[in-house]
Amino acid sequence: VVSFDDFECPFCSRMHQTLFPELFKEYSDRVAFVYKDFPLVEIHPWALRAAIDSNCLASQSGDAYWDFVDYLHTNQKEIGSEKGRDGQFAALDRIALTEGQKHNVDTAKLEACIKAQDEKAVKRSMHEGEELGVNATPTIFVNGQEIEGLVSVADLRAVLDGALKQAGMQPPPKSNAETSPNKKSEIATH
Repeated sequence: VVSFDDFECPFCSRMHQTLFPELFKEYSDRVAFVYKDFPLVEIHPWALRAAIDSNCLASQSGDAYWDFVDYLHTNQKEIGSEKGRDGQFAALDRIALTEGQKHNVDTAKLEACIKAQDEKAVKRSMHEGEELGVNATPTIFVNGQEIEGLVSVADLRAVLDGALKQAGMQPPPKSNAETSPNKKSEIATH
């Protein structure tokens, strides 16, 4: 599962908060979940900064990355309510540094990465999405099958189950939903 995501996109937020916790629980032992950055910079002024900051965290800690992703998708209004773009950027940087400290990353390295705001990895991810025809978020690919927009858990589960069956694997029994999510899935930073 490859998900092209924008941290400022309200539909991405809803999908992340409602679908992925449940799907991680059910499918993490059978499916690799890959997040790709696709900030819609024309309409989401802080999404690129958030993607860059997330990649700074990912370079040191997968857990810090996922906590940052979870926080941003849950607290979009908090960041959006900051005064001006500079205030939003400062809030994102503070949140990234806080998550990094929680996970004992190299703070000096994280601060340098955040300060540099190197867009290369995010731009590569965006280019990859464009090559695949992505023009909106969220856009998910399951073994190459494109699913655009917010979809229900049941619909995405049906696609995942079909892909597993095609691969000769059994879909997870519904009782697996009680197990803990495996957030150590691949983080796409390149």
